[in-house]
Amino acid sequence: MSGFTTAALFFAFSTTLLGCVIDFAARLRSRAETSHRATVSSRDDFAVLVPIYGDLRYLQNVAYLATYGSRVVLCTTTDESAEFYGDLEAVAATHGFRVFRGRPGAGRSSNSTRDTGGTTRDRLIRDVLNHLDEPHVVCIDADTVTSRHLGELVGAMHDAGFDIASVPLMPANQNSWLARLQAHEYRAAMALRRILPWLVCGGCHAGRTDALRQVMNHHSLFFQGNDVETGLLAERLGYRVGHVPFEVPTVVPSTVRGWLRQRIAWSGGEFRLFVVNLQIVRRHPFVWAYGLLLMYALFPLRWMSAASGWRAVAAVVVVYCAVLIALEWRRRDRWLLLMPLYGLFASLVLVGFALPSYAWMAIKARNAGRIRVRPSDDDPHRLTPPVRRPHSSGLADVV
Repeated sequence: MSGFTTAALFFAFSTTLLGCVIDFAARLRSRAETSHRATVSSRDDFAVLVPIYGDLRYLQNVAYLATYGSRVVLCTTTDESAEFYGDLEAVAATHGFRVFRGRPGAGRSSNSTRDTGGTTRDRLIRDVLNHLDEPHVVCIDADTVTSRHLGELVGAMHDAGFDIASVPLMPANQNSWLARLQAHEYRAAMALRRILPWLVCGGCHAGRTDALRQVMNHHSLFFQGNDVETGLLAERLGYRVGHVPFEVPTVVPSTVRGWLRQRIAWSGGEFRLFVVNLQIVRRHPFVWAYGLLLMYALFPLRWMSAASGWRAVAAVVVVYCAVLIALEWRRRDRWLLLMPLYGLFASLVLVGFALPSYAWMAIKARNAGRIRVRPSDDDPHRLTPPVRRPHSSGLADVV
């Protein structure tokens, strides 16, 4: 057996072993969570923060948000068109929403294209937190809905004593083969959150307002990987980050073009977390060893292994397929057999886009995305006293 084939098999078995350990631990944690779910209380002392800018058509969950009325804060920028503001205020007036206007960030895309980079989204969240008096907040995307009331999420977080709560996301749309593949992928990824709750999901997470405010005051505002950075900073600042089994449906790309655009952006975010912020390795050596060594350091070796012959690739596919079938047996379908090829494409192709994707986003946003806790005295975004809810139009501007 050649050295390349041996390396490929090592990678396959290492990944397989990691998957088995994660799945086993997650199942044990899931049983413990389920036993306590019936005792969860519900709270109503929270605000729902929804970033929306560029194009109002991205606000796809208006009917869902209407349930929460004045708890909802639509977070937009001071750089939108008059037509956008008119439409946004009409939606807010109809449903009793509040509107917050904050400064846009660098690296923002054009109005016709949805942002996959820049600093606008996290800048808005950081700034609006200084204008809230609710003790809890839930941050959700403009296309996210939940089957359970957000009050249950806040109640579970409060009862567990968490400062920041991570929740599992699951694909809501199953209308294509690509969405079906992502459903299997998401289940494995969300299982990891049960063990490592600081891997916060950006589509929906909750927190105590004062804790999240402090976290965001230290945030780099780099968009890709911003959710995980939130969890890492919270942990570094001494806050308690926990997982709440509050499953949230999310819309995933159903076309190859949309999926590629998302994953190339994600690859840049992963490069930022695992390589640019290498200093974090001392706090999470196991996770960063997987990301830095298996994903990036062995990237050339994987290509050499694939080029050395079909046997190495076939060995990886067979081993990976076997463990996937074992782990996903209860949810098996015909698309599960394609998951090894799906993973192989990500491992051999998407990883190659990581550095250029990160570099493009960092240069465009003029932000390297370094994660660090600034000394309080030097913090340019120190806490300001909360203000009461604005009257009439519900507008609050930050210039």
